[in-house]
Amino acid sequence: MLSPPCLLKQPSLTMIKRVWPAVIASLLVGCAAPQPLSIQPDAIAPEQWSSAQGMHPDAHDSAKGLDAEAQMANFFGLHTPQLLTLVQEALAHSHALASAREKMLQSELALRIAKADRFPTVGLTSGIDRVEDSGNTVSLSANASWSVDIWGELSASQKQAQLEYAAAVATFNQEQITLIADVYRQWFQLQEAQLLVDLFKERSQSLQSDLEVIESGYLNGLYEALDLYLARNDANAQVAALAEQEQVLKETQRSLEQLLGRYPDAAIGADEALPLIPMMSDVPLPASIIKQRSDLQASWLTLLATDQALAAAHRARFPSLTLTGSYGGSSDALSNLVGSNLAWSVGASLAATIFDAGQREANQSIKASQRREQEQVYLDAVYTAFTEVENALTAESSLRKQYTLYLEAQDNAKQAESLSFERYQRGLEDYNTVLEAQRRSLDAQTNILSLRRALLQNRVDLMVALGGQLDPSLTVEHTPVNTSQVEIPHS
Repeated sequence: MLSPPCLLKQPSLTMIKRVWPAVIASLLVGCAAPQPLSIQPDAIAPEQWSSAQGMHPDAHDSAKGLDAEAQMANFFGLHTPQLLTLVQEALAHSHALASAREKMLQSELALRIAKADRFPTVGLTSGIDRVEDSGNTVSLSANASWSVDIWGELSASQKQAQLEYAAAVATFNQEQITLIADVYRQWFQLQEAQLLVDLFKERSQSLQSDLEVIESGYLNGLYEALDLYLARNDANAQVAALAEQEQVLKETQRSLEQLLGRYPDAAIGADEALPLIPMMSDVPLPASIIKQRSDLQASWLTLLATDQALAAAHRARFPSLTLTGSYGGSSDALSNLVGSNLAWSVGASLAATIFDAGQREANQSIKASQRREQEQVYLDAVYTAFTEVENALTAESSLRKQYTLYLEAQDNAKQAESLSFERYQRGLEDYNTVLEAQRRSLDAQTNILSLRRALLQNRVDLMVALGGQLDPSLTVEHTPVNTSQVEIPHS
């Protein structure tokens, strides 16, 4: 026969002291610390760029003595006053940059929330109750509660928030660099579009003059009707090409105006021609861009943040200690609360989850998987950066070779165009030879403009790939990424 519950033997204090360590030990079983990060950024970079072999023979030695910013400030040289004015306007009025700034602010506020979790919470409670036949009861109390961070869970969460904020700052810095680069690229695109419009206008006028000569000769019986039809077709086709290029110019103007935060009314002009830039003399070493590029900084800081998230998830599996305190009382009148009716109380509670069907263990596994994922994201970002630099260096050499060859081709094509029409007028060549010479001359001139623009845009791409600011004189809202106060322990 079972005894009533009230008659069962109650556990003694000695028994509790004996059982409690066993309970704690059972909770800690299986909570092995996760492995630390295995990536070392400095060990990823090669010693030198493979595509920089064609540079000046002393370039590599001179590059070793300069930091990245000093080297990049030496070989750009595109800082015209009008372009710099446009860049400053874009930095001040870009809608995309304003959106990125708000994201950075949100991350800063999230950091403030994470810091607040480590402080006690204090509240004030008051109320009035009425019980039948007992009158009113007034109560007033101040309450405090503090979760003691004995395992470092809250500390890891705060460090995670600090690293996420630092990553947001680095991302914002990269947004500024990207915006500046986009303005540069679009500005050179606008210059090319304007120069092509001018070239097509000149070409159209030249073809119209040739057409008038052929029409006059046809009326005098010197040229055949086929030549007249071909000349008219060529002149009309050039007028159509001019109209198409004028549309391209309008679209390019609107794209630049959108970057500047203006209304896209295609009113902006490009008074400057595509400048020629000198050959690079040196390039920063590969290891420097890992620290120089803001997007790589952001990716690395995000990886460190996931490492701290894993640490927090691991430490959340341990028992939690909470301290509480209150001071207050209740009375039938508010005036009677002061004095002997007030009392204080303090307490401590230690809570541990014994069974949750593997929820916390699964959460830690998720965080570990997210860290491994971010490791691969970071490695991919680093090797993408290396690829961008190598491609830009290769393109620099290739574009310069093409430009030199097309300069010679342009001179030859112009001479051939002039000579073919003279020979046609003397009856020594047919008109198809003239048309072919004209086509080659126009192709050579358009290729020259395209290559000059491509050289400029490739230099911008290289500067962005190297992680440099395009002009040291620009007033950029650069926020330094400082995590020196964030201790990064291995989980």
